[in-house]
Amino acid sequence: MTSNEQQKIFLRLLSRHDPEIRAFIRASIPDPLDVAEVMQNVSVIAWEKFDSLENPESDFGKWACVVARYEILKFRRSKARDRLVLDDDIVEKLVEEGIEATSNREQWIAALEFCLQRLPGKKREILLRAYHPETSMKELAAELNQKPNALYQSLSRMRLSLVDCIEKNSSRDIESFS
Repeated sequence: MTSNEQQKIFLRLLSRHDPEIRAFIRASIPDPLDVAEVMQNVSVIAWEKFDSLENPESDFGKWACVVARYEILKFRRSKARDRLVLDDDIVEKLVEEGIEATSNREQWIAALEFCLQRLPGKKREILLRAYHPETSMKELAAELNQKPNALYQSLSRMRLSLVDCIEKNSSRDIESFS
């Protein structure tokens, strides 16, 4: 694989996993400027070590969070003079829980996407439109020739169906959703 191809793969994976890596960092570092600094360090180190990652497509998110874990600890050591810094043991525990939560969140999102695709087209369209920020329930109900209460009941049934599907499928391996 050429360096250019490897760069493209890295950038695609970093872009895809950026929100979860930032959320992971934010769980331990409250200041947005500090989060940005740590994220920048994580990106540089991840790029430098990217060729050591055996299966980038499936392992990148967890691996980048491990890189972030060490960068968080390094950042916190540099800020140890501040009085409002948590003990490293507490931060380590939070980081471990964050890695586990990231994995769980990835499985949950994959299950949600899978379950949304299994909904009949019209129901999926209604559900997605109902949760769009610019959608008014009254307007959507009128467009569907329904009363708002009927639409809310229909959406409630769809949500329950999704929750049931997600609970049944969230323990599946992420690759099995493809």
